[in-house]
Amino acid sequence: MPTLLQTGDIRILVYPGDHPPTHVHVVTKDRSLEVKVDISGSEPIEMQPAKDERMKTTAKHTRQALKLCSDNLEMLRVGAEKYYAAQ
Repeated sequence: MPTLLQTGDIRILVYPGDHPPTHVHVVTKDRSLEVKVDISGSEPIEMQPAKDERMKTTAKHTRQALKLCSDNLEMLRVGAEKYYAAQ
């Protein structure tokens, strides 16, 4: 799981070959919190986890994730698309 961005306790990851739309996983260092963020559009959008995914987040973590993704949207999109295209 390549890390596209790390700041403080938060990492933004991409899973090579993951399903569309282009998205990232924003996790805490200990992976206790995780939120998926769709970065395919003009602004990042929180994605709901699939039924088989066990993700936990808080309102604060989600706000931080969306802000980080918004501030770095183009870089994250370019980085993520390399891993999507590689599969």
